[in-house]
Amino acid sequence: MSAPTERRIAIASGNLSLEAAIHDGAGRLAAVVLHPHPRYGGDMDNHVVTAIAEALAARGASTLRFNFRGVGRSQGSFDGGPGEAADARAAIAALREAAPGAALLLAGYSFGAMIAASVALDVASSALLLVSPPVGMGALPPIDTETPALIIAGDRDQFAPATAIRALAGGRCRAAVVEGVDHGWSSGVNLLVDEIDTFVDSLLS
Repeated sequence: MSAPTERRIAIASGNLSLEAAIHDGAGRLAAVVLHPHPRYGGDMDNHVVTAIAEALAARGASTLRFNFRGVGRSQGSFDGGPGEAADARAAIAALREAAPGAALLLAGYSFGAMIAASVALDVASSALLLVSPPVGMGALPPIDTETPALIIAGDRDQFAPATAIRALAGGRCRAAVVEGVDHGWSSGVNLLVDEIDTFVDSLLS
């Protein structure tokens, strides 16, 4: 899968400037992809974040990935969640301006998945993609089970236990557990992409 053509932009989150990359797709979806925990090396160039963005761009979606405050060239400092949620809302607004009329798919990996879930209701997302949400460390924020969602993790994920992931299924929310994969997705990214493709098919059908 070839990398999508992106352009670098700056997003205003309050009085902060955030580093971002946007791909202008021609399809009916627009996706913001949120990265893992900044305190553990998470950033917009994480291999899972880029794989998600590339998979969605390959299906025609516009995509936006960005660095939370204090990461890379983004201004500010880590805020433990509230500030990062504000950053996510700012990124969503920027993508909606760039891709008016497209349905919003909100995606996140690990810490990014928790932030995505925390803002999904506020921003009226059309779909959710939550990769390895660390539900073994804290409850997933409430999500609308009538919103199409895919929640996926590996069966070797110590932070997202398979039993807890499967328990999140219900309504229009599908839970998937991938064999042989840990929290870092050092292997199995191709299987994640396959699941994303199936999920996007269901959204577009």
